[in-house]
Amino acid sequence: MVEPLHITLRKKLSSLTHTLLAKFFPVNLNPNSMEIDSIQKILVVRINYRIGNILFTTPLLNALVKQFPHAKIDMMVGASFTVPLIEGMPQINKVYSFPRELLKHPLKVLQLKKELKNNHYDLLVAPSLLSSSDSLFTFLVTAKYKVGFYAPNVFSPLTHAVPFPHDINHEALKPLALMSAFGNNEPKNFASYLDIKISEEEKKLVKSEMPNNSIGIFRDARNEKKIDNLWWLELVKELNKIDGSLKFIDILDPNNRIPLQKDIPTLSEKNLRILASKIANLDAFICGDTGPMHLASASKTATIALFKTTSPTLYGTLREKDLSLVMKDKSVVQIAQEIITHLEKVKAFK
Repeated sequence: MVEPLHITLRKKLSSLTHTLLAKFFPVNLNPNSMEIDSIQKILVVRINYRIGNILFTTPLLNALVKQFPHAKIDMMVGASFTVPLIEGMPQINKVYSFPRELLKHPLKVLQLKKELKNNHYDLLVAPSLLSSSDSLFTFLVTAKYKVGFYAPNVFSPLTHAVPFPHDINHEALKPLALMSAFGNNEPKNFASYLDIKISEEEKKLVKSEMPNNSIGIFRDARNEKKIDNLWWLELVKELNKIDGSLKFIDILDPNNRIPLQKDIPTLSEKNLRILASKIANLDAFICGDTGPMHLASASKTATIALFKTTSPTLYGTLREKDLSLVMKDKSVVQIAQEIITHLEKVKAFK
């Protein structure tokens, strides 16, 4: 997959900035001990604008809840549309957003900085090593302890740095290595899957809007990860050949409401937490490597992810009842059979 030029240039500029700042503001690799019992207010910083990357913080968030059961946890995200995903989780106090356009309004930025300062955080956690936005924000926000990853030539304005876990492959599980800053905590001591804690009450509120015994499909994805509609039509056809009782619902991107097929019901929902509650009422969810794939898995619905260009080792589904399928050199018939086989296994979980 060829990376767009503007992304390549942005990464190179970010790398240069990190290198320069790391020289001026070196990390203290021998910090004083942390008074863990005093931590009552926590801020997690992940200024990102993609659904998947925000959902990848949920293993860390749930680990922090387990480690600090009486603490209030705030979070800083990028896009405002991702706020509902996190603010409905237990023990999450408030979710702030830092949309790109906010940079055009310096007074609003200063107001936000003042509010965060007045929150008197005991702990700030920055789970992304190479995010310039996160590093700058971590530098500017006041907190007694600041925990994040360390690597040479990377600007990390921290009080307690954890070596970057090169031995952990999946991007959602790497942040769990930060829990070692709070004692003898290994990543294996915490849940290793995405979970936004959709409640039974949230599911019940939308259950009447969802057809019973249905499988959701989501066809949109970014760039080369997108699978064309003709392929999806062929997949639905092959699945119905194997099992004529299957019912599908076409989950539409709010910005692209063209249905796959007239006789397949559709669903469009802008509020991501409400969408997650609806997906939680489905028997299964089939999609490419995209944000809604992680949303479905985080909603505890059996998720079948189709990987066209990216690696499931880094970005795949994580729950036992999920399946990450690499499409390379496989026919639609083969993939349909693998999906049916997995759906039969999923029934055993119920």
